[in-house]
Amino acid sequence: MSNATSSSLAFSSLDALPTQLAILDEDGVILYTNRAWREFGTEHDYQGDSSSVGTNYLGVCDLSADADATTASEGIRAVIDDDRDEFSFEYPCETPEERLWFTMRATRFTDDGETYVQIAHLDITDRKRAELEAEEKAERLRNLARMLSHDLRNPLSVAVGYVESLLDETAASDRLERVAGALDRMDDIITDALVLARHDTVEGLSTVDLETRAAAAWEHVETGTATLVVADSVEFRADSNLLGHVFENLFRNSAEHGASDDDLTVTVGVLDGDAAEAGFYVEDDGVGIPTETRDVVFEAGYSTGEEGTGLGLSIVAQAVRTHDWDVAVTEAEGGGARFEITGVERPA
Repeated sequence: MSNATSSSLAFSSLDALPTQLAILDEDGVILYTNRAWREFGTEHDYQGDSSSVGTNYLGVCDLSADADATTASEGIRAVIDDDRDEFSFEYPCETPEERLWFTMRATRFTDDGETYVQIAHLDITDRKRAELEAEEKAERLRNLARMLSHDLRNPLSVAVGYVESLLDETAASDRLERVAGALDRMDDIITDALVLARHDTVEGLSTVDLETRAAAAWEHVETGTATLVVADSVEFRADSNLLGHVFENLFRNSAEHGASDDDLTVTVGVLDGDAAEAGFYVEDDGVGIPTETRDVVFEAGYSTGEEGTGLGLSIVAQAVRTHDWDVAVTEAEGGGARFEITGVERPA
């Protein structure tokens, strides 16, 4: 095999790699890039020659204010200067469509007495997303364990204390009611905790009707004399089970915190707009949610009431995220709380 044929074969093999690859000289100037490198530049609207040949890679890194670019530049220079055999690190890459993750690896080699550095960028997005999802789920379960161990202990102690007193004296009805209340609260906490732990994926999307699903959820919540009004309706795609948890917990939140009296109206309606803004809202005419607490109401364990579990709005946030929707809390026209769920997919 001739040297020319061998060289052509080597470059062809580099072009066949899915990894983005470049070869730099000792000054950091790009001498060669493979097909994957060029295609990435073309797909993401790189300004200039997508091959980047002739560009000083280290110079570009130095001009960037991004910390990852500085890390890359320092690592590559350490390889060029023979301070280390190779260098690699993971970094995120923001594109207009999504967030990607890559591993960059720099390796030094010589040819005819000249020193070169091979730069490879390997797409690890799928693995990174799986890791982040696993970390999020593990943290959620750790939070649940902490809440269950703390929040269940108080009502359990109340129940045990009254039960012990009943063993020594005639049972009074008010004490029995307190025992029942403490045990009911424990059951509520366990129920909400299990929803958080189990429902972290969409099991199946179907076309649902806003009015029908809202009315069905209303029947499952103790709302006293509060009134449900469905201003308008629309069909959209959702996991009906998770959607039920969204409505039930928003309705329960309004009933428990919405008003100091029984005269409460909860309204459900449609949000129109483009794909990102389309959705629905749930609002009440109660006392509302103070501006300074709107950023924390979706956190697990947050509650301003003695009877709440502190998990209801956290369940709402999780169910919304699982659908790839967005939820925001604001103020209704009447001053009450208004929850807007957007990014909802409507059937074609």
